Amino acid sequence: MLIRKTFLLVYLLAFCAILEAKDLPIRYLGIEQGLSNNVITTIYQDHRGFMWIGTYDGLNRFDGYNFKVFRNIIGDSTSLSTNNVLSICDDGKNNIWVGTQNGLNIFSQHNETFSNPIYLVHGNGAQQHLQGEVLSILNIKDQLVLVGTRTNGLIVFKGAWHPGIQLPLKVGGKEEWNYQVHAIRYDEARQRIWLSIKGKGIFLFDIKTNEIVRVSSEVIQANVMEIDKQGNLWLGTNSDLVYYNANTQELSYNHLPLSTTVTSLCFDKKEALWIGTDGAGVFELPANARTATSFKSSNGTELINSNSVYSVCCDKNDRKWIGTLRGGINLVECSEPFFEHVVYKGNVPSKVDNFILSFCEDGQHNVYIGTDGAGLRYWDRRRNSYVTYKSDPANGSSISSNFITNIIKDDQQDIWISTWFGGVNRLRKNSNRFERFELYNPNTNSREPNAWLVYQDAQKNIWAGTTNDGSLYLFNKKENKFEIFDPSIANLQTIAEDKQGNMWAGNYTSLIKIDRINKKHQVYAIGHPVRCIREDSKGRFWLGTQDGGLLLFDRATGNFKRFTTSEGLPSNTILRMLEDKSGNLWMSTYNGLVKFDPNTYACNNFSQSDGLQSNQFSFNGGLALSSGEFIFGGINGFNIFYPDSVVVRKDNTNIFLTSVRVDNKPAQGDASSAEVDGQTIRQITLPFDRSSLSLDFIALDYSTSDKIRYAYMLQGWDKGWNYVNKGRTANYSRLLEGKYVFLVKTSNADGSWSSATKLLQVIILPPWYRTWWAYSLFVLIAAAMIFAYITYARRQERLKYEIKLAHVKNEQDKIMAEKKLSFFTNISHEFRTPLSLIINPIKEKLDEAPDFALTIAYRNARRMLSLVDQLLLFRKADSGEDMLKITPVNLQMLCDGVYQCFIQQAKAKQIQYQFNAPNTPINICVDVEKIEIAIFNLLSNAFKFTPEKGSITFTIEEENDNVIITITDSGCGIAKSDQAKIFEKFAQAADAVTHKSGFGIGLYLVKHFVEAHKGSIKISSEINSGSSFSIQLKKGKQHLPVVAQPVAETNNNQLLEELAAGNDDKFTETLAEEMPASGKTVTEVITEKRSILLVDDSRDVRNYLKLLFNDKYILYMADDGVEGLALADEHLPDLIISDINMTEMDGLELCAKIKQSSRLNHIPVILLTASTDAAVRLKGIEGGADDYITKPFDKDLLTARVETILRNRSQLQQYFFDNITLRTSSVKVSAEYQDFLQRCIEVVENNLDADDFNMKKFARAMGMSHSRLYQKIKAISGQSPNAFIRSIRLRRAAVLMLTGDMNITQSANYVGIGDARYFREQFVKLFGVIPSEYIRKYRHTFNNTYNTIKIKGKA
Repeated sequence: MLIRKTFLLVYLLAFCAILEAKDLPIRYLGIEQGLSNNVITTIYQDHRGFMWIGTYDGLNRFDGYNFKVFRNIIGDSTSLSTNNVLSICDDGKNNIWVGTQNGLNIFSQHNETFSNPIYLVHGNGAQQHLQGEVLSILNIKDQLVLVGTRTNGLIVFKGAWHPGIQLPLKVGGKEEWNYQVHAIRYDEARQRIWLSIKGKGIFLFDIKTNEIVRVSSEVIQANVMEIDKQGNLWLGTNSDLVYYNANTQELSYNHLPLSTTVTSLCFDKKEALWIGTDGAGVFELPANARTATSFKSSNGTELINSNSVYSVCCDKNDRKWIGTLRGGINLVECSEPFFEHVVYKGNVPSKVDNFILSFCEDGQHNVYIGTDGAGLRYWDRRRNSYVTYKSDPANGSSISSNFITNIIKDDQQDIWISTWFGGVNRLRKNSNRFERFELYNPNTNSREPNAWLVYQDAQKNIWAGTTNDGSLYLFNKKENKFEIFDPSIANLQTIAEDKQGNMWAGNYTSLIKIDRINKKHQVYAIGHPVRCIREDSKGRFWLGTQDGGLLLFDRATGNFKRFTTSEGLPSNTILRMLEDKSGNLWMSTYNGLVKFDPNTYACNNFSQSDGLQSNQFSFNGGLALSSGEFIFGGINGFNIFYPDSVVVRKDNTNIFLTSVRVDNKPAQGDASSAEVDGQTIRQITLPFDRSSLSLDFIALDYSTSDKIRYAYMLQGWDKGWNYVNKGRTANYSRLLEGKYVFLVKTSNADGSWSSATKLLQVIILPPWYRTWWAYSLFVLIAAAMIFAYITYARRQERLKYEIKLAHVKNEQDKIMAEKKLSFFTNISHEFRTPLSLIINPIKEKLDEAPDFALTIAYRNARRMLSLVDQLLLFRKADSGEDMLKITPVNLQMLCDGVYQCFIQQAKAKQIQYQFNAPNTPINICVDVEKIEIAIFNLLSNAFKFTPEKGSITFTIEEENDNVIITITDSGCGIAKSDQAKIFEKFAQAADAVTHKSGFGIGLYLVKHFVEAHKGSIKISSEINSGSSFSIQLKKGKQHLPVVAQPVAETNNNQLLEELAAGNDDKFTETLAEEMPASGKTVTEVITEKRSILLVDDSRDVRNYLKLLFNDKYILYMADDGVEGLALADEHLPDLIISDINMTEMDGLELCAKIKQSSRLNHIPVILLTASTDAAVRLKGIEGGADDYITKPFDKDLLTARVETILRNRSQLQQYFFDNITLRTSSVKVSAEYQDFLQRCIEVVENNLDADDFNMKKFARAMGMSHSRLYQKIKAISGQSPNAFIRSIRLRRAAVLMLTGDMNITQSANYVGIGDARYFREQFVKLFGVIPSEYIRKYRHTFNNTYNTIKIKGKA
């Protein structure tokens, strides 16, 4: 009846807490964490603190974060010999000795390779690798390593690289070598080494004598052995734990509560013995205890995951590493957890049971626990029992929802519960009935069931906030219902009051200061959901946000300071915030708990490894209990703890460098660049091009490794510390040369940083161009560059100055040139008057009676007038004063007039000259004078460069509105490189074969006149193929410039007549008809006249010279150098007169070739030129010219010089004659003639006694042909070669008669004249006296005065 009246569904169940404070935390490490195999055979901690784990499948090194596995690699002798590891130890050099099922391995941590040591076999002393099972290894004082084997007994090594020594076992007077050593232990305090030998007992090993002495034979099967502080032994056998008193040699048994095989023994720092067994788990034997107890939880459950334990190891921090069969490693922490973890277990286990959302403490210090889906739970802490309240749709007095979002206790001790989907519930004191309250919004006319919080303010008002666009409600006590407070406030996540009585609330984006009276609320934009609000004991106002970190809010200004993970928080989401007695803030997050010091802003972070239910906590799941305890709920139950009892470990951890990689390759094996200290790289030296460096480092901490934060710095490179949180790798690339020190520091759990640890010195060698000698070279280069720059700058300044001067001078030159040109133009104008006075009288005389000299004068005066006209035209064109005078004209008639000007010249040169024009008249508006001059200049050039018997075509074509005038010749052509510039002022083609005189203004005038008519001119030409010039003119007047002046049509062009007069050859033709056609006069066949070769491309000059020399000399004439050279070689003239400027071959080249010819070099050359250039004159003289005469020349001067040169040639012949007769000659001849004569005399004198010496042998000895020798001797000496030889013979005979005792006959015979009569006749002809008279007259006198005779002819 009582149950029906209460209308309550009460579940009263008793449960026990899963863990109590005295249970030590345990972690499990297995293949999931990277372990190679879950069967653990042995565990060892080396000197540096790394944990080494032997398994059935390889060797493992654990650093608190990761396992590094070493296995056997088939075919690799530097890998582990086999994967089944049985024992591990390290030596003084940090080498790891690994005993396996198949031999002994030594692992070098520097280059990460394994080697197999050798030992000396007893008997023969042979060296071999240790094979078979290695059961135990022990390092003695870093000096000896003792190795216990299954079949080879005890092996003693004095170092990793010294052969081991196999020791015999002497028992009963017999030596045994193949015994089994199970265990080795060293009593450092008493300097004793204990051995457990299977089947033999317990032994002591004497290092000095290398003897093994048995001390007990009662325990013959001790699998493991340990030594306590008193020096006594604990022995693990196949059935018991045995104690051996080393002093009394007594044994005691039965120290285990059951009989089991003992596989491992280990003392912790409290001298408690930890015993591992095969099948019974782990036992603990405290100091001074008699019997060991099983290692289980406080409620008797197993703590480790396997009862088959193969290895137990206590590390330097007193953690217990328990290696099991197939269960991996069970790591037992050395201290009890600070956080009690409470997990609820019902009859039907469900994860929802431990999704905790909210807490509330009642007056009896018991706790209401709100879950996320498992209802409301009441925890009686004294009885450690629970009452669970769940929603029952059939029972209106049950709680309205199983999702409990918030719980509070009001001033009446009633419990108010906000729920999701169920509104608000009230549980009155001492009642089990729940009173339900709806939250109705009259503005939306809807119920808002998702209540997120309930809150009682200082005025005892009850507030309820809803989410999902829900509003804030205030409880009306009189009406006993919740009424909406202000519809503008929605989605509240938390409510709190400050010490001034102000009520604050937070929603998804803002902080709201609620005005409970006037409803004039103040809203502060936060930008993140505000999950909790707290004013601390010092009045600081703190906001916990979701994703926005922790905010220190200034209520006066609305500003705030933000703290995030960058400042050390574990997460940027703050779910619940509590303050302890010391003023520290404890906050739950999505990543553990954090203890925050508001004064120093230091963060102490705690995670699941510290005993937390998990790292994820819930929104409203945090409460400070009246006992001083804090309680925080999450997704796996809740934690309850005293905040002042949580002591943060401040142990400094050792930091090690675990890997060095250069260019992404391990540097451990590069001995050339790394300096190693105890298997650790302390210094590395790298070249500049291998400066990409990766460094891995670690701080060994097996309990709180997740809390360690790292910072590193490469001193000398980094400007400051690099804070990398949990990162353990530093990467550097492109390091410059220098010395660097790599430093690492870590933060403890309390957030304080350790001092920096030096891990590595890095030396980067400079590239060659940054070495000291390179810098010296650079300094020298820089100095040279500076010097060069200064010199350059000075030169530039000087150049600027010179340019400026040159500019000034250029301007002055321009002015002067303009003045000169104006002067020259004026002079040209003045020339016209005297030329007119010269031309007209001469013309009148020629009309009366033709005269050759007057004809030449008339023709050249007319040519001079045409040149003056050309200069005047150029002056007007260059100054821009030549305005067009436009006249309509018949183009055929205009062109025909110009064509007629060259008919006589075409006949003279036998040129095929054609004019092609359409029959239809072509009328065009042009400046007649300028177009005629343009066409005239093109035709004049065509005739100038077209050789005799060539062709010139003059064509007119009509093309639409254009007229094209084309002049094509078969001349020498123009090179492509010259075609672009021939229309420039004073430009001439550079081709060597076109040495035609001119001003270089003709084509300039052509282009200027054509373009003035808006026409164009084009050229098409190839070397030796002729040229074609095309003028294109437009019809009509529209294109002509507006400044053009129209004039009346006229047929009289005086300027063209003057230009054409220079090409009139009618008088020349008349004269040519009177002259022989061969170019050679033949007035006398045999004569004493001298011959002259005249070479000039001007017919007038040749004819004038012919007029001068025709009477006295035989003349040969040529119009270019090639023909002149041929005539000279043919006729061997006595003198050559040549012009310099000629086609084909100029005079300078002709002169040079004549002087280089052995046949012609005796011929004198006179050069004629119109140039007054001293360089041209010098070049002619250097080429061998005998004289140089400048045009215009005086005929008397030219005649006198010709006679002088020919007379000098006669004197040369006289010199020869005087030389042969030993008479001193005053005639001066050139050295080359003297040399030739001397050679001739030497040849003849060398053959004086040869009767058969004739002209043929003479020519052969001189290296010349008979004819050439004859001509050469005749030209120089005036004698024939036979007369020349006879003269030398007679001269030698005269010398012999005067200087020796020879008579006439002997002298004649000596010089090769056997006929005495003939000798006398010829002697008389030469000397004028008979030989006898000659001897009588001169022998005595000559003998008295004779000194020497020079064959050259000079004494």
